[in-house]
Amino acid sequence: MTLLADLALFYCAFFWGVSFVWMKILVGFYPACWLLFLRFAPASILVYIFFHRRINKSFKHDFKSGFIIGALLFFALMSQTIGLNYIGGGRSAFISAIYVLMTPLMIWALRKIFPGWLTICAAVLCVLGMYLLMGDENISGSYYIGDLLTVICAFTFAIQVIAISNYTKNCDPIVLSFAEFITLAGFAFVSSLIFETRTEIINLESLPEILYTITFCTFGCYMLQICAQKYAEPSHATIIMSLESVFGLVSSIIFLGESITFRALIGCILIFVAVLVSELEPFLRLKR
Repeated sequence: MTLLADLALFYCAFFWGVSFVWMKILVGFYPACWLLFLRFAPASILVYIFFHRRINKSFKHDFKSGFIIGALLFFALMSQTIGLNYIGGGRSAFISAIYVLMTPLMIWALRKIFPGWLTICAAVLCVLGMYLLMGDENISGSYYIGDLLTVICAFTFAIQVIAISNYTKNCDPIVLSFAEFITLAGFAFVSSLIFETRTEIINLESLPEILYTITFCTFGCYMLQICAQKYAEPSHATIIMSLESVFGLVSSIIFLGESITFRALIGCILIFVAVLVSELEPFLRLKR
């Protein structure tokens, strides 16, 4: 099951990475909150259609746990999106990537469980690789409100990953996904009504991109993430999901015609090494 969980997380990283291309297009059509609603509301309907029997038989604590996970995800995504109004994309992506390093450290602090030196080294390699992937954008200098918002995003992502790991031990992951989706869709809808103005509900020109993000990136990936984390340690899961940045770079080169620098190539290699170290760590532990 551990191998299947890793493959599922790899699937998530791949489709989330490719989705950067389509999200760049969709941001030009919709404000942030409404775009989140368009993604998660239909995805929650899909989950109910396929798994309504399990959902109808679920318990109250499953929905309560899913509500917490959904609220954390909404807060993380919105902090990241708003922060992009103040800082560049490269700076935002690097700061967001710190959640890979935050996760094992938070587990160490909260559970008093040391994740192992190999996991710590893999997390550091992963963050360094992501930094190199961001190109030549200067990440030093003055602090901006965007920096603070994006640090909050990374911190919230780390908490959400740990929360998923905890809740999947006693809750149905399918019900957790359904509750997560409807919670995020509800928050996004209310926030859009209060803070945003839009001229149309949906633009038909964006329909292919919307359908892609609903089916693969939202319905498929977020549900698989919760199911996979039932069998994967959170610090291990974050390192595999960090491959998202590599796939995002590759898809940008293929579909958007962007070029890759030597610096970015080294970043990709470091992330793959981090994932490899993370994968080998359990086997090395057994040999000891």
